[in-house]
Amino acid sequence: MVENRKLYGLVAILAVCLAIAGSLYINSGVIAVNNKGNTTISVSGSGIIEVEPNQATVYLGVETQSENVTEALEENSLKMEVVIEAMEKLGISKDSIETSYFNIYPVIDYETKGEEIVGYRVNNEITVELTDLGEIGEVIEEAINAGANKVRRIEFGLTEDKEKALRNEAIKEACEDAKSKADAIASGFGLAIIKVSAIRESGVYVEPYWSRGFEYAIPIPAPTPALMEIPPPIEPKEVKVSATIDVVYECK
Repeated sequence: MVENRKLYGLVAILAVCLAIAGSLYINSGVIAVNNKGNTTISVSGSGIIEVEPNQATVYLGVETQSENVTEALEENSLKMEVVIEAMEKLGISKDSIETSYFNIYPVIDYETKGEEIVGYRVNNEITVELTDLGEIGEVIEEAINAGANKVRRIEFGLTEDKEKALRNEAIKEACEDAKSKADAIASGFGLAIIKVSAIRESGVYVEPYWSRGFEYAIPIPAPTPALMEIPPPIEPKEVKVSATIDVVYECK
């Protein structure tokens, strides 16, 4: 009687193990058997597209400093107004110019015992969005000549329509990559793909290129700097659009 119970216990354990093995699903692409008796293959596909950017955002700034906070603010405001007017004279619409950062903070002399405030510094930064990348150098030149003393960075990207089209293209490449991997695995095991059992989009990403900018001297009261006569050459780098999907294929 005891031996029969042991035998029944072993049979039950074996049945549980077989049930687990039968429903096993592995994401790495290893073949598994589903509950219908067919085989499934799980793969990940990726697509990457690199294209020339068709949009750029230039980050420009004016920094001023004075012993009096009001004077620092007034000087900064006047200079920024001139910079914005210079941008508009280049034909850039107001919709393409936005304030991205504004800050007023005290300048403290930490070498004194009382950490005395010796002045105030004002930072005002704007972004200028361009669809003609050939204008970048001219925008920087005119902004500096108008009073800007900071070019924080330049961001190269894509317009909304082009980004959407390239996202779809990257997804299609990811689908082709997944199918190619599944075909190779199925062929290696002598299987035939019946259908797609499941699809999941893992993500679609657009990686803009950021070009670090440069800063002119902080405008503590000093002689007016010489005008920039030659626009700086700017060479954009390609923007990357990538997509990843997970696909499960049913085979027999």
